Amino acid sequence: MKIRVGFVLRVLGTVGGLAFIATRVSMDDLRGAFSRIGVTPFAIAIVLVALNVVAAAFRWRVLMTAYGASAIPPMRRLVFLYFVSFFYNNYLPGAVAGDVGRGVVTRDAFADEGAAGSLAVVLVERALGLFGLFALLAVGILLVGDRIDTSSLWLWTALGSAGSIALVVGIAIARRIARFTPRIVRRHAEKLPVLRDYSAFSIAVVLSVVTQILIAAAGWVLLATLGPIDFTSSLLVVPLAAATAFLPITVGGAGAREAVYIALCGTLFGMPEHDAVVASLALWFAHLIVGLAGGIAQLAARKAETPA
Repeated sequence: MKIRVGFVLRVLGTVGGLAFIATRVSMDDLRGAFSRIGVTPFAIAIVLVALNVVAAAFRWRVLMTAYGASAIPPMRRLVFLYFVSFFYNNYLPGAVAGDVGRGVVTRDAFADEGAAGSLAVVLVERALGLFGLFALLAVGILLVGDRIDTSSLWLWTALGSAGSIALVVGIAIARRIARFTPRIVRRHAEKLPVLRDYSAFSIAVVLSVVTQILIAAAGWVLLATLGPIDFTSSLLVVPLAAATAFLPITVGGAGAREAVYIALCGTLFGMPEHDAVVASLALWFAHLIVGLAGGIAQLAARKAETPA
């Protein structure tokens, strides 16, 4: 029953999000805005999103090293798994289904912790991604200075950064403090890996910012075709909108992401709603295309493994 209710809520959430988009702008305005983006900026956005996946796969490998993995898969394998994960994260609600999959698939990387270790590393990796997202938002707020009123964004920046840092630190020290926790918590905490290489972890933090810069650049390329918005200003919109992908009741944050674009682009830049919606949808489409490549890669791999 819980599974069925969850599925219904996700469908309703996605339909509601798409209905929200339909009620805010007309199809004629959307078509006009899409025609202004052009093929080249959209292609650049797709490439930047794909590079983000490759950089994230490298971050994953670095984090495995940081947490003492003894049998790390080859980089080519990790990139493949990350593209496959990107497919599930973008075509299913919550943006976590693919992460669980790659955590389970790489359980042999940890000799002692097994799946608990690999899943914990994946969780830390995604938490660092969130940290990079809100760190980039903070950088954008600082760089725009007094040119734009950003007072309303500081609360989201503080909450998002604090939450992601708490999650990362909690996993890092969980095993060391397990004996002080209740039995039900201790049983799981004792299976988590211990952070062993702080230098590698620092590199992973830097890579988390790099991945978000690539997404922000993709979003800016699309925004810049619709209005005079510089890269620094786009940091006030794209990172926060990207966080909506983690909402568990929609696919890819549909509706919520567009609401962020409409509110921020309208308030900060005076951008018409139809332009803001199209900039948001275009970046989502770029994610879907890159994710589709991961789905096709998985199908091809399975076909190759099937006996003739």
